[in-house]
Amino acid sequence: MASGNSPLNVPSFPEASQLSGQDTWWAFKDCVELNVQVRGLDGYLDGSIPKPTSATYIYTAQSASSVDSLFPSPGKWNQRERMVASIIFLNCTDPIGIGIDRGDTAHKTWQYLIKKYKAKDEQRIHIADTLLREHKFNPESTTMEDHKKKMKNLLKQLHNLGGTCNNYQFRMIVIASMPEAWKDYILNVPGLFSSEAFTYLHRLYLDKVGRTRDGEDNYNKNKVAALVAQHLATHAASTSSPNAKRE
Repeated sequence: MASGNSPLNVPSFPEASQLSGQDTWWAFKDCVELNVQVRGLDGYLDGSIPKPTSATYIYTAQSASSVDSLFPSPGKWNQRERMVASIIFLNCTDPIGIGIDRGDTAHKTWQYLIKKYKAKDEQRIHIADTLLREHKFNPESTTMEDHKKKMKNLLKQLHNLGGTCNNYQFRMIVIASMPEAWKDYILNVPGLFSSEAFTYLHRLYLDKVGRTRDGEDNYNKNKVAALVAQHLATHAASTSSPNAKRE
């Protein structure tokens, strides 16, 4: 078994980070770039270290070639380039189905994948951003805790696709997601971060729900009292009816 520290050991990504399609592209992309960088092989991925010619080999053969050398020997170049190509190829669940040719250079394959998924990414980022901004809180059908979880999940989906939304922007989106009836209470939400906004809004939610429930309780109590009073009045009337019957 190859050592985990060996430069010839091709890493196996977690299943969620293996390229199976659009959904895992960003996780796969990050893993490839990090694994290539830690090995000092960036130039083979971005194409900045071209395949050496015979003349270049003769010139550099006089000294040892470091991993990040811009002028490696043909043998070293081939070994390192194939390592990067293997990292990409062996971490795709269906490389042939995705359209990868095992014989292509790592740089050519990488450019193909970037082009393949970039356009789709932009469309999906737009959809994810729209879903986040248009999601609204309905206190009659959900709780503030559930709304907070939903908003954070939508934000995570946007980030996973490569979309951007910083904490301050998320705070503004969260505030805008509140019901129209609450607009007078959210004109000056304290704090600068989304966590502070959620704290304030949660207190507002509890206050409003508490008032609503108190109102319902009072209504029910009044309704019960009215029914009891009606029952007593009916009972009192019935107790006086024997005199009428005796006549």
